[in-house]
Amino acid sequence: MEQQRVATFSGFGKHGMLPTTVHDEDARSNFMMDLYRHLGSKAGAGRRDVFEKRVKPDFVKEHGREPRDRHEVRKAVQSDPYFQYWGHLRVLANQTLFYENGQTVERQLDDLIDRAKKPRKNEKGRLELDPNFKIPKYQAALDIHWMPGSFYTETTKDDVAAGAMYDSGGLYVMTSGNLGPYGDGGAYSVVNYLRETFPGFTPTRILDQGCTVGHNTLPFKDAWPDAEVIGIDIGAPVLRYAHARTEEMGYDITYAQQNAEHTSYEDESFDFITSTMFLHETSRSAVHNIVAEAHRLLKPGGLMLHVEQPPFRWFADPFDQYVRDWDTHNNNEPFWGPMHDMDLEEVAVAGGFARKDVVQEMTPLIKPTEANKYVKGPGEWYVFAAWKR
Repeated sequence: MEQQRVATFSGFGKHGMLPTTVHDEDARSNFMMDLYRHLGSKAGAGRRDVFEKRVKPDFVKEHGREPRDRHEVRKAVQSDPYFQYWGHLRVLANQTLFYENGQTVERQLDDLIDRAKKPRKNEKGRLELDPNFKIPKYQAALDIHWMPGSFYTETTKDDVAAGAMYDSGGLYVMTSGNLGPYGDGGAYSVVNYLRETFPGFTPTRILDQGCTVGHNTLPFKDAWPDAEVIGIDIGAPVLRYAHARTEEMGYDITYAQQNAEHTSYEDESFDFITSTMFLHETSRSAVHNIVAEAHRLLKPGGLMLHVEQPPFRWFADPFDQYVRDWDTHNNNEPFWGPMHDMDLEEVAVAGGFARKDVVQEMTPLIKPTEANKYVKGPGEWYVFAAWKR
């Protein structure tokens, strides 16, 4: 008997490009969601107890002092069974999540490609791909988040698999649903921040860097309906999916395959340039190039704003720093740690911005609902921004 499609997650946002699922796939997805939540809450909190009661006393006994930094904490906990257990499960969760999502997408990939390519009567946005695009080394060298093939690999003509895998539970599960049903909490956090901090700011041309499938691109069209919104990324599969997803949801947005370090857009052609959790997936030189390129592209009075996790130096406790640095050594994100050690104010100044116009502060995380896009959720985001005067 053919299994019938059921709802994968309660409250998960639906649209016309989502892969269909059957009962067993949904059961596995819900198990993975529960596992992520357990690892992020009870099991995650248990690491501090184990560190304070077992690991740190042993370290003090051996060295005559407490750990000085996150690196010493990381080395100290490596041989502890609890940390080994937690870390193994956390890596296994990511690998299993993408394996399961990949199986779901693979069995219907032809249909997803057809859906992405189908003619639409009221086509609104554009899709601009570059057949000669060169993937940057910092992306080509590894599979980010343990996602097989990362965000750019194509295994067939007109491939959309990477986008479908990331959208159909990848981001939602990894964040335990804390970014809302459509995974767009980052962008609504930015809009909320701008409305509260700079209420008169009304951009007319917006560039979203590292847009993947458009989760954090669409909200800018919601906030400023008359603005032209462009999302750029290096991966053709995620851009094809982003375009089709956006059209299905009724938005007018352009998606283009471009490297944020060096784009083809004209000088002073944007009012607002933004990204959400993007910089840490590049490289040291790329961050400098991205900021300098933003300065070139911004009109006078325009704003560059990146959402990230805060720098390590904002946390005095070496254990807190260790927890925030875990992805560097375990989640195929080697630039996570080095990026959060960078002095981004100096990067902005080197890229052409005046020091007085650089902003670094925390803003509340927004967890949108279907009824209210601006519900404040747990936690905060780090904002790195700069005005071009």
